[in-house]
Amino acid sequence: MSKKIVFSVLSALLILSFVLTACGAGAPPAAGPAGVQTDKNASIEVWIDAAREESAGKFIKAFPDKGKLVSLTTTDYGQLPQKILFWNNVGGGWPDASFGGPNIVPVINDAAHNYLGDLAPYIDPKIIEGFAPGSLQNCWDGTKLYCVRNDLAHFVLWYNATKVKELGIKVPETYEELADTCASLKQSHPEIQCALGQEITSFFNILVSNKCPFQQILSAGQIRINATHENCVKAAQWLDKMSKDGYYKLTNMFAAETSDLVKSDNWLFMPSSSWFGDYVIKGTYYDAADPKFQGKIGVAPMPKWQGQDHAWVFWWGGAAWVMSRHTKNPQLTADFLTYMTTDVIKEQGTYPAYMPAAEEWLKTRMPTLTYLEDTTKAGEVLKSEAGHMWTMATEGPVDINALFGPISAKINAGELTYEASLTEMQKVLVDGAGKLGYTPVTTGLDDFK
Repeated sequence: MSKKIVFSVLSALLILSFVLTACGAGAPPAAGPAGVQTDKNASIEVWIDAAREESAGKFIKAFPDKGKLVSLTTTDYGQLPQKILFWNNVGGGWPDASFGGPNIVPVINDAAHNYLGDLAPYIDPKIIEGFAPGSLQNCWDGTKLYCVRNDLAHFVLWYNATKVKELGIKVPETYEELADTCASLKQSHPEIQCALGQEITSFFNILVSNKCPFQQILSAGQIRINATHENCVKAAQWLDKMSKDGYYKLTNMFAAETSDLVKSDNWLFMPSSSWFGDYVIKGTYYDAADPKFQGKIGVAPMPKWQGQDHAWVFWWGGAAWVMSRHTKNPQLTADFLTYMTTDVIKEQGTYPAYMPAAEEWLKTRMPTLTYLEDTTKAGEVLKSEAGHMWTMATEGPVDINALFGPISAKINAGELTYEASLTEMQKVLVDGAGKLGYTPVTTGLDDFK
């Protein structure tokens, strides 16, 4: 994806301009509302989840002069949008920074929440340029940077390497090849599940893979929602046949029955996020200390469609850090967020969005993942696929995951096919966009690259 794309989710939400306080010639603008002066000695509060609390503590220890000004609040950052509205009403209480999913970012930057501060004046431009292509696209409105990406959760194709070798199967490179491989396997080894994945996210990945424009920001206040585009129909029809014939099992990947299936070793391909191997396949499905697990799992690029140069992939997870426009110490806040996304991220299990950190992560962490068939190859795949997320198409303001739940229930009950669900998906997205103040465009396709 090109770094030069300037359309972003956040640009669509700038209905009201943010008022930033000038600090005098040569100084960065204040991130707080008009009349609030910045103070380099002011303390900051950071909303964080338990998984990142230890890493945040390393900042406090590494920089004691700064660390003494940082307080951490471990909480459910999913509550942030609702809490901001409350703080806006009472006129105080906003945390200076927060960790959260990228889908939260556009929500808290609308006119009602008006929460985000511009990080661009406080982070070295060279650091900003170091993030993976596409990873910060939805953080920009063209000039202002409203978030920094913590990690990427791009899809890759996890596979049962020992079983693939045992059966003499070639890892498919296209969706057409995957269908043929699964059909053949069903005939020769009906006890083996060819492919399985998380139900809703797998469907979104299939749509994204064929460039389905179900949510594309066009400009401020305008969004393309065209879930019934021919690209979407083709992808949905493929998934309908694959699921109907039992080739692709879409299920709850954290359910006991799924774990039992994987533990039985009767599976081949598992399309999922970059973190899935280290956090679910290892530990949930297989005992990390089991000698039989060593070298068992392979990693390959997601299949592409015939005619594509490479796969376009969805993502499941991957988070961002944001700064409040109310903070009195924007430089300290930005320094903390920079450390969390460029330094300590090298030690965590998720794939860093900051490319220099990712390079270090590949050198130091990947060799320790002995459950992988080939750690060097796995690292190369993760690195290459990190640039193939079609983020501009779907990281939009409408929470498709929440809206698609009832539709998914109908699919599971046999009341809808995936193809038929596109019409309902179109309706709930258009309604959702309208409630957020957008004018939906329901035709066409913007081929973001």
